[in-house]
Amino acid sequence: MEAHGIRVLEPPEGIPATNMPVLTPLLDRNTVTAGTMAVATGLLVALGVVLAVSGGHGIAVPLALLVFMTPSSLFFGYSALAGSSSMRKLTGKPFRLVSGLDDAVVAGARVSVPLDGRWLVVRLPIPLRTQLAAQRRLWVLGPFVMLPGVVVPRRGAFRDAPVKGSVPFAFEPVSPGRMLATQRRLLSAYYLISVVMLLVMSAFAFWTSADYPKRDSVVVRYSGYFGYGCAAGALGLAVVALVLLRKLPEPRWTELAVVSGPASISFFGMVTVKGRTVLPDGREVTVTAGGSDPSLAANIAATGRLWVLGVPAAGKTAKAGVPGHAVFGPVRFGR
Repeated sequence: MEAHGIRVLEPPEGIPATNMPVLTPLLDRNTVTAGTMAVATGLLVALGVVLAVSGGHGIAVPLALLVFMTPSSLFFGYSALAGSSSMRKLTGKPFRLVSGLDDAVVAGARVSVPLDGRWLVVRLPIPLRTQLAAQRRLWVLGPFVMLPGVVVPRRGAFRDAPVKGSVPFAFEPVSPGRMLATQRRLLSAYYLISVVMLLVMSAFAFWTSADYPKRDSVVVRYSGYFGYGCAAGALGLAVVALVLLRKLPEPRWTELAVVSGPASISFFGMVTVKGRTVLPDGREVTVTAGGSDPSLAANIAATGRLWVLGVPAAGKTAKAGVPGHAVFGPVRFGR
């Protein structure tokens, strides 16, 4: 797709979804990774049960394993079975483009779209809702939804009626500054959730240090250090979360052409692409993109274009994305 001179990666129309770059290997890798994590965390849950039943290990250690690993195992199991694995079975069919969205409604984070006499309800974070409100188009494959430029699918559900309390999902143009602000707000929220988790882990660590019966054990010796480390990490993340909420001036984008190979996917589902580009000062350098957002590397590999916030410099790491789209991530330039 090309909108306002900006090309982005989108599903191929009318042909099987498996032909979309990155999508199939990303789903396969996420299925393996989530399944592996579900089994690993499930074993830790079993260990917590064994320690609790056998006795001699106090209360804090078994309880910590049960409190942290049980929801983790359920989350990874659900992600593998109902998420990537379920969508992988549908990739032999083509995506369906739904545009206009004149009758779509929204209630909080849940957007309801009329489709074939029913309502497709999907929960979208604020950057994706902001993009959808401006572009009014999405791709549907079964209950899964993808937005232009975004390779991570969102699972929805078909219902007979929209979410109660929904209001019309109005068209709302978005500036690059507002899109960036929504992304920073979402990242700040994730950091604040991590702060809470780190504080809980810190409390369990200090409790373990005082509760573990075998006082000469390495568990007692190092759990206190672990607790202080978690507390320090929570403080650092809290500061970063607050900094992300600062209002920034309207960003300036620099467009670069990139010659790259295909995107690669790591065991943990990280999508990376490496190539070469010419900076505004005329220097030819290497560029590597990949990290928190797989959509960034996928778009660079598919379109050969890179959008950087500000003016890029050799030997530096810069923030990049796709203007008007919920796609952001780091890129590193060589010398």
